Amino acid sequence: MEVTEASPANSADPICRSLLVKLAARCNIACRYCYWFRDEEVYAAPAVMTPEVEAALLDKLEGHIRRHGLSSFSVLFHGGEPLLFGKQRFRGLCAALRELEGALGCRVSLSVTTNGLPLDAEWLELLRRFRVSVGISLDGPAAIHDVNRIDFKGVGTHAAVVRAIKLLQSGGWEPGLLAVCNPSVDPEQTVRHFVEELGIKAFDVLVPDATHEDRPATIAPYYTRLFDLWYGRYAGQDVQIRYLESILRGLLGGRSGSQSIGYGAITAVTLLTDGSLEALDVLRIAGSGSTRSHINLLTHEIQDIQSDPLWREIYEASIQLAPACRACEWKTVCGGGHMASRWSASRRYDNPSVYCDDIKAILKHIWGRIAPDLYIERIEGTHD
Repeated sequence: MEVTEASPANSADPICRSLLVKLAARCNIACRYCYWFRDEEVYAAPAVMTPEVEAALLDKLEGHIRRHGLSSFSVLFHGGEPLLFGKQRFRGLCAALRELEGALGCRVSLSVTTNGLPLDAEWLELLRRFRVSVGISLDGPAAIHDVNRIDFKGVGTHAAVVRAIKLLQSGGWEPGLLAVCNPSVDPEQTVRHFVEELGIKAFDVLVPDATHEDRPATIAPYYTRLFDLWYGRYAGQDVQIRYLESILRGLLGGRSGSQSIGYGAITAVTLLTDGSLEALDVLRIAGSGSTRSHINLLTHEIQDIQSDPLWREIYEASIQLAPACRACEWKTVCGGGHMASRWSASRRYDNPSVYCDDIKAILKHIWGRIAPDLYIERIEGTHD
């Protein structure tokens, strides 16, 4: 689940319409690929959001919505593992946000991304009561998931995550699943596990986080195979794979609606447990201190994040692509790739994605598959 959709590229002075709220800065498992703990500064923050920051969030959010006349606002609870915030405090925060929604006439969308391990019947009742949508992280069947998503004893967490998914399903929930691509395996194993074994029809398969300082494995064979499986078999079963659908929207001239791929302004705002407001949280992949901000909700307004140098740099980089990207035939479909994948120590974010060649191969393959199936339908009553 992503922080927010990319905004239209021509947005001037964009108003913040969503927050990624870090309820917890710690986790209950130890995923090998986690970007969050690549920045050692996360350990200096409070383990869970302080009561002072929680109060400031409610106060500043109310003022922000009133000041800008917003009709909707999105809050994504995140971590670490956000459910470590605890049931009592979660109940209080959600109740206050729902009261705010009623008082302001502004629709507040609440969602949470969790590894699922803390979920129980009481958590489900809280999520249902406060209308919180749920995204669960699961990389595929045990043989794939348990390679990277392990607990602090090195034991795989697949069985516990599946238990959480089935608990949600038994309560009438349809959780969205978030998988991270493992380029060394056949994606059919993951798709079959999700659709045929777990009965999940909406999920995403995320590109592994990497910068130009890393040496990521090629992802083109994985995603071209994934597309062929989906387009040839699963799309007809109403299965939705967000990354692929985002690409299709871009190829057909629309907005991808995603930060992972597609051209559009990145306006994401992250609230940390100590009140710090930062840019896109995954940018921590660049290392310790890479997202540090002097903007804090205890002393600033939400909209003040736009004066943060990194937030401004990311916003400008998302609409002013690197020279190589501006000359590329796929520029509006790709948009330079995910912002974190553009980082290098020498040029910062003024680069194409580290996966540039892979993305080109993926887009070329998908266009080659769908182009023969496209046609123009004349609508009666329109001019020739």
